[in-house]
Amino acid sequence: MKAMLLASAKVGKTHGVDGFLRVYSLSGEYKHLKKLKSCKLTTKDGKELCLEVDSIRVDGELFLIRFKEYETPEKARALSQSIIYIPREAAPKLKKGEYYVADLYGMEVLVDGKRVGVVEDTIEGAQALMLSVRKDSDGKLYLVPNLPVYVSSIDIDGNTLVLEAPYLLE
Repeated sequence: MKAMLLASAKVGKTHGVDGFLRVYSLSGEYKHLKKLKSCKLTTKDGKELCLEVDSIRVDGELFLIRFKEYETPEKARALSQSIIYIPREAAPKLKKGEYYVADLYGMEVLVDGKRVGVVEDTIEGAQALMLSVRKDSDGKLYLVPNLPVYVSSIDIDGNTLVLEAPYLLE
């Protein structure tokens, strides 16, 4: 099942005296964030907030957002380190062969056409995104690098991916 909300940006430190926050896109793209009117935030302590955007501006290399009801640096500071989630339809359009990391969650892992497990989580690795796969036969979690030598045929619509290196689940 595709996620309805996608993690799109991380909130940094406050900037200036008007409650603006530095925002860093997780994809490196900012065009979609410039159109943001509202969003969901998950704070560093796990609280979920639905907020309206008061103002957006670019200051040199900095992308800045101010949220309604957080118009002072003191109030805005509480949002630092939050993750901004936006509706899938507001996210950047994907090119052929691209997918959102959120689409990997719950994906069935296949070896020789047979299901052997499911992707439960992802972890940023040094060289690649690591897929945390729960193996059906023993219920244990295994880490699989999301690199073409190990993982192929990621089928978003079919909710499957092919594991080319089944020995990683041993």
